[in-house]
Amino acid sequence: MIAIGIDVSKLKLDIFHAGKSEEILNTEKCIKKFGKSLKDKDCRIVLESTGKYHRLTHKILVEMGFTVMVINPFQSRHFAKSMNVICKTDRVDAKILAKYAEVMEYNPTMVATEQETQMQGLSRHLEDLKQTKLELTGRLDGAECHFIVKSLKRTIKTIEKEIADAEAELDKAVGNDKELTTKCELLESIPGIGHKTAVFLVCNLRELGNINKNKIAALSGLAPRNNDSGSFSGKRYVRGGRRDVRAWLYMPILGAATQHNKRLKSFYERLVIAGKNKKAALVACMRKLIVWANSVLATGKKWEECHA
Repeated sequence: MIAIGIDVSKLKLDIFHAGKSEEILNTEKCIKKFGKSLKDKDCRIVLESTGKYHRLTHKILVEMGFTVMVINPFQSRHFAKSMNVICKTDRVDAKILAKYAEVMEYNPTMVATEQETQMQGLSRHLEDLKQTKLELTGRLDGAECHFIVKSLKRTIKTIEKEIADAEAELDKAVGNDKELTTKCELLESIPGIGHKTAVFLVCNLRELGNINKNKIAALSGLAPRNNDSGSFSGKRYVRGGRRDVRAWLYMPILGAATQHNKRLKSFYERLVIAGKNKKAALVACMRKLIVWANSVLATGKKWEECHA
């Protein structure tokens, strides 16, 4: 097994493998040339997620028969600190990524299709618009100048139109893809998951239905973390994963765990009666909900059929 670390930037790739560093251009031609130079396909290739700039390398290497793992820069930086590596350069980062591939658990990352990439972009744009509206609404509440109030109201009205247009475009993208439409229908069969939540999940959690329940909970930032040392047993907590997924599920779970989903409501009430605080009980319900969502997509059966 050959461990390879690739630090990606807009114009170039810094690569570390077989104890050597090299630098190539971030172009299709150069990436393919590098891939052909690797005689053995048994490689562990690790890249950092760098917006859109790592996608070309990821796509080409997977098409050439290699497996590639894309990790968060947060992970690689902390891994470097654990090795007492304080300095940061592109070459050093590539070497750290190669070491990460060598010693850490290796989980290849799926390549996003063009449709998935487009939908992720639309989904992020939609969330940015909603956040902007929220910030402006907060400013409106404290505005005293008449001109500022009128200006903010006009701006908010414009953003509301942009939000509606973005939601329509996202629904159109899902509707034009038969597989995504089926996935949304399966997810919507779970009481507590509405259409908007289903669309958000298929856009931002592509792994849903393709990995086991423990991994999907961790990826969603909903897996409980231990906090024990010696005789001390601390409270479990959730951390890491995709914060946007965890944040999005909070509002749907409020309705699902208290009204719309009888099984979740019963589970929530049992936890509260047992002494669990309400927020922790809701997080536990969110974890159960995402596990159910993973199950319906993995089996291709609606929730009623899986939990009859």
